[in-house]
Amino acid sequence: MAAKVGVIGAGWAGDLHLEAFAKAGAELVGLYSRTRERAEETARRHGVAHVVDSLDELLGLGVDVVSIASPPPAHHAQTLAAVKAGRHVLCDKPMAMNSVEAAEMLAAAEEAGVRHATGFIWRNDPALGRLRSLLAEGAIGRVLEIHSTCPLGAPPMPMHWIYDRDAGGGALMQHGSHVIDRVRWLLGAEIVSLCGRLLHDVTDAPVGTEFHNTMKMFGWSRQNLGTPREDLPRRPVTADSGYDFLAELDTGARARFWESTHGLGPVEDQLLVIGEEGSLSWSPRGLEHLRPGRPAERITTAAAGSGSSTPHEVGMARWVRLTTAFLASLDGGPVDHPTLHDGLQLTRITDALHRSHHSRSWESV
Repeated sequence: MAAKVGVIGAGWAGDLHLEAFAKAGAELVGLYSRTRERAEETARRHGVAHVVDSLDELLGLGVDVVSIASPPPAHHAQTLAAVKAGRHVLCDKPMAMNSVEAAEMLAAAEEAGVRHATGFIWRNDPALGRLRSLLAEGAIGRVLEIHSTCPLGAPPMPMHWIYDRDAGGGALMQHGSHVIDRVRWLLGAEIVSLCGRLLHDVTDAPVGTEFHNTMKMFGWSRQNLGTPREDLPRRPVTADSGYDFLAELDTGARARFWESTHGLGPVEDQLLVIGEEGSLSWSPRGLEHLRPGRPAERITTAAAGSGSSTPHEVGMARWVRLTTAFLASLDGGPVDHPTLHDGLQLTRITDALHRSHHSRSWESV
């Protein structure tokens, strides 16, 4: 029998959760959002049976899984309520606003004996999976250091939750959580200390149209903010627009992380893993094996998704792998997906970086 899933959130993330669970074979039983009209339109597009006005009503539909795609400040209370009711939970990233909240969420889920997951979908990228296998096989010997650089090249944005720290925005909490998690996963290691800073290159932003779909917001930004808009009022930006930090891992390896939301580079995302016997380089352009005295070897990997061509299709392939693995675990299958434990580790790292930003010193994680 297909697992019955209820989703919280009818914005961009809610769309992803609904589509991914449907493609993984789940039954979409209910949708809850603070905005009823948007929830009803989203439910029609995805064939969701019921639209409800509270989490209690969603739980009352007899769902097996609650998938949380709401804004980050709501994750803590919603996860606690769902696991208290005995429901399995997939909570999107960032899992919580801080490590205190995240620890409470993980403890509650473990005490309730439910399965849990979080949305670190980059673990499902085939090229990164191949990179992880090569590292485990010792292709470059002992790993000495890893460099992660992300000049994302996003357009200037109107005031939006991504620019609002209290809403869970900022480069570190959003894209950065993916970046840091995949380094932990690739190396099978934990960051134990770090030193760095948050970047605040954007200090204010125009107040334009309110967007619930982040991709539509990017489209509007490209069309309307190519030049300064003097006709729009402006509000202070409170979230970071990037980060730059050094880290020490429990394996003895060193790491450097840098990201800029609006900065441009040759590629938007790159990892370089340096070992005693060579290096492995990953970017959206592919995976390369670098060894002394030899030409770079291009390593062929499977496509991100069968027949995928658009960014949405590539990302959805990763989401479907996550929801499929999570649903399999409900029937006693292995836990082969990121969990709330991984979400907690990320909040510990982001908390430490905020401390380091203010102390200007190394901080323990």
